[in-house]
Amino acid sequence: MRRLFPVTDMTATTAGPATGTAGPATTGGGAGTAVPAVDDTGREGAVGSSVTQAVGVDALRDREWSLDELADAYAYPDLAPGESWLRANMVSSLDGAGQHDGRSQPLSSDGDMRIFGTLRGLADVIVVGAQTVRQEGYRPARAREAFAARRAAAGQGVAPVIAVVSASLDLDFTLPLFTEPLVPTLVLTGAAAPADRAAEARAAGAEVVIAGDGTGIEPSRAVAALAERGLRRQLTEGGPRLLGQFVAAGVLDEMCLTVSPTMTAGSAQRIAGGPSVAVPQRFDVASVLEEAGFLFTRYRRI
Repeated sequence: MRRLFPVTDMTATTAGPATGTAGPATTGGGAGTAVPAVDDTGREGAVGSSVTQAVGVDALRDREWSLDELADAYAYPDLAPGESWLRANMVSSLDGAGQHDGRSQPLSSDGDMRIFGTLRGLADVIVVGAQTVRQEGYRPARAREAFAARRAAAGQGVAPVIAVVSASLDLDFTLPLFTEPLVPTLVLTGAAAPADRAAEARAAGAEVVIAGDGTGIEPSRAVAALAERGLRRQLTEGGPRLLGQFVAAGVLDEMCLTVSPTMTAGSAQRIAGGPSVAVPQRFDVASVLEEAGFLFTRYRRI
């Protein structure tokens, strides 16, 4: 894995002749186009001298980043009291498919799964739609030793909470997701959701959180309800309908998108669905990593 943007001492520069020298750092600006050095804050000219100096051939090769390096690269911003941060993690093919044969796994890679696990390891809560729970076979989040010290220092529990969004509550409450989690699973729904199904969820050990006046949730209320429970570092893994709701409500702060070097054709869903927004929302690129042709991008809402 290598960093393409922002330019840092972990960025592979354009390789020069076979003597082990390298040319100026570039980030996709076209052959021979130099891009100003930028640090992680986005300021030009603020990076160390190792970026602007020639580097050896070994420094240009891909390598597997440690989980600590990935965790640093994807760290949540510092949040003021009462603030929350909602990021999404999705994968898309080159032709815009968010899944193949109903699942995202065929579009994924080992590197994508390491980032997937890292984002989970950093989150307080994972928000996911009921259809995605059914299709992807969701299980309780694990406690991972690699993130234990980092989570303890941040005051987090041993594993992220999973919050399932459902209007109908048409879920199998006998599954381990509800009966065997390290921390109780939340079910986010509306006040008009079927009362018998809500009672069944509670009987299975889940906590039912009302975040809307109708059958479904109101995205802003869901985000606030989670934050009130101390779950401020929020991660959603979709599916497309749920992500579309968050986008339409203007509550998505960050998009972590893996661009898979695959083409699927067909009629698969995009990563976000539902009604369109009146004006397209703009996001700024925060970082781009690359491995084996996969681009791991991160965008933040302007």
